[in-house]
Amino acid sequence: MSKFVSIVLIFCVAIASIAQNNDNEFIIGNKIFKPNTNWFKLGQGISYHFSLKQIELNTTLAYSFKLKKQWFQAGYHVSSDRFFIKPSMQRLNDVFVAYGLRKETMHWNIAAFAGLSFAYGGTYHHSEWGIDGSETKWYKGFNQLGVFGTIDITFKPVYDMGIGISIFGSYNKRYEVAGILVHLYLSGGYKGKIE
Repeated sequence: MSKFVSIVLIFCVAIASIAQNNDNEFIIGNKIFKPNTNWFKLGQGISYHFSLKQIELNTTLAYSFKLKKQWFQAGYHVSSDRFFIKPSMQRLNDVFVAYGLRKETMHWNIAAFAGLSFAYGGTYHHSEWGIDGSETKWYKGFNQLGVFGTIDITFKPVYDMGIGISIFGSYNKRYEVAGILVHLYLSGGYKGKIE
């Protein structure tokens, strides 16, 4: 996981060196847009569970917002051996708040966030075999603090909507994952029409 943290830090420094502060509204056709507005992200993808050495399914919902020229992201991330709406004892839930950096252009939004998470769920503990040869799997529940980080690269064919990839990692004492998501991006950049 230290490689992931190093990559996130290097990426954050690179974004900080080119970060923009221009918040002036502009016009495309007859539509008014404002740069550097808040955005919502919904992503679905896969990750690698380091302890169990297996691939898992992941879903992330996140809202990114600016407070006094500083970017933050709050959200929910789930990683499991099954799709998030199906019940499973093997599951990581992250509720996170992260600090980040952002670079936005007409067709791209690039952001990196890292912060704390409240991680809870269950993870595989051990198996026992019955006399009849059947396997019983035992899981151990957990709830604790962890860290969560993400790098988002979004292509925006329309200024306030786009699709992209997110490279992410979540670490706590019981459940460590890193992976990639395909995400939808919806921002509050559209401000109205010129009549």
